[in-house]
Amino acid sequence: MQEHPPTEFLERVPIGQLVAATRRRIKQALWGHLQSDGLTPQQYWIIVMLMEHGPHSLHELATRVWIDDPTASRLVKTLAARGMVVSEPDPKHGRRIIIRLAPGTEPLQKRVRAIAAKVRGAVELGLEGSEKAALRKALMKIIANMDALEEEGASSPRPTHA
Repeated sequence: MQEHPPTEFLERVPIGQLVAATRRRIKQALWGHLQSDGLTPQQYWIIVMLMEHGPHSLHELATRVWIDDPTASRLVKTLAARGMVVSEPDPKHGRRIIIRLAPGTEPLQKRVRAIAAKVRGAVELGLEGSEKAALRKALMKIIANMDALEEEGASSPRPTHA
C-alpha cells in the first residue's frame, strides 16, 4: 500500500497535480487486478471500451481512451497477437479498420467487467450524487481548459534558432 502525504499538504497541492495523482492511483490499483490476465491498464481500458460501446475505428478508440493513435495502434496490435481483439476493414470507409473483441473472449470479458465494477465502485465510494455531478462538471471544465491551452500552444509561432 502506498503512503499518502498529510491532508494539510494535500489541501494546498495544485488541482492539476491532484488530478494527475488520482489518475496514477487508479492505474496503480488496477495493476494488481489485471495480473492474472497479463493486461496493462491501457489494454484494460481498450477492452472495457469495446465491451461497453462495441466496435470502433482505431482513431475513435484512441480518442475514447485518452491516448494517441500510435499508442492505440501498438496496444491493439499486442491485443490482436494475444487473440483478444480482431480488426477488419470498415465497409463504409476504404482506408479505416474496425477493431472488435475477438470471438471466444467471453470469459475474459466477464473478468474485466467485474474489475470495472470494482474499480468504478472504489472511485465513487462515499461520494453523494451531487458530489459526483459537481466533480464530473469540474473535470470536464479542466479538460476543456487544457484543450484550449493545447490549441493555443499549437497556434503559437515556434522560436527559430539562428
